[in-house]
Amino acid sequence: MAVKRVLLVCTGNTCRSPMAEALLAAKETGIEVKSAGTQALAASPATPHARIVVREHGATLDEHHAERLTGSLLEWADHVWAMTQAQALQMEQQYPEHKNKIMTLATAGGAHEDITDPVGGDLDEYRRTAEQIKQMLERIE
Repeated sequence: MAVKRVLLVCTGNTCRSPMAEALLAAKETGIEVKSAGTQALAASPATPHARIVVREHGATLDEHHAERLTGSLLEWADHVWAMTQAQALQMEQQYPEHKNKIMTLATAGGAHEDITDPVGGDLDEYRRTAEQIKQMLERIE
């Protein structure tokens, strides 16, 4: 799969999709990457645990500010990878013109599982989610 521009999508754009964005960008693959949330509150920072876990992987979320999913972000992307099947279906229904580029991160990585939402969990829960994201990203290349 030729990947040039990837949009990673979760619900709030403060945990999963920003972690996936930072981890993918840190791989320096030449892929342009952005993230957004279906229900994001604009300008919200990444959660403290997400920032810590991403830093442990050599990346940063210190400058991250949540962004709500828009049609123009979907237009920009070659591939749109949602963290859950429900999010992918919601985007396909809301933006049917982009259906052909929307799938879950797990599906892109050849698996069939939702990325676990660590929101409200402890640091270890965030670490498990980051590992799950990393495994999917490694399968894509």
